[in-house]
Amino acid sequence: MDDKEIILWFEKESGKGEYIVIPEEIFNQITPQQSEIICKKFAGNTLIRLPDYEIRFFEWLKIVDRDIWDDLWSGSDDEPYIVGISFLTSLLKKNGRGFPICDLMNNDNYYFSPAHLAEQESKDFIISSQERLFNNEELTIPQLLALEIYNEAIDIWHFAYLHKISLEEAKNAVKELVEDNVLVHLKTAELLANFIE
Repeated sequence: MDDKEIILWFEKESGKGEYIVIPEEIFNQITPQQSEIICKKFAGNTLIRLPDYEIRFFEWLKIVDRDIWDDLWSGSDDEPYIVGISFLTSLLKKNGRGFPICDLMNNDNYYFSPAHLAEQESKDFIISSQERLFNNEELTIPQLLALEIYNEAIDIWHFAYLHKISLEEAKNAVKELVEDNVLVHLKTAELLANFIE
């Protein structure tokens, strides 16, 4: 679909109901450039349902960490998994990060961006982790987490799901990185607000 066709599709769908359900075949055709046009045109008043792959993640989260799921989705009368269209660009990446868990009110946040890596202390740690990766050596979970954060912001729940590890292992990796002064852990939504794109 070209830019005009995709805009027309969103215009038509936005008039049908409270939110837009983007079929997978359309979702897979949207380019990053088109998503930016869509977000600018429809931002502020248009909602979308999360794509199926991200709903599967949140159904997993509902089982493994119900408190976090409740913090995100149960405080509203709205149907879960409905978000602002401004998240479209990040959802298109399909890089395991999905809808960011970064504004928890009743639980500690575990959302990290590259800016959370301590400038001096993390440099050597990242370089040695990259060397291990390039040499096909096994990475520790803290090394893997640091590399993921270095590449792009991620929350601990998406990290655990992406790498098929337990939440306890993921949180222990955070603890280790913080103790080694590699990572800064900001736990409240207010403190994280400046780090959210």
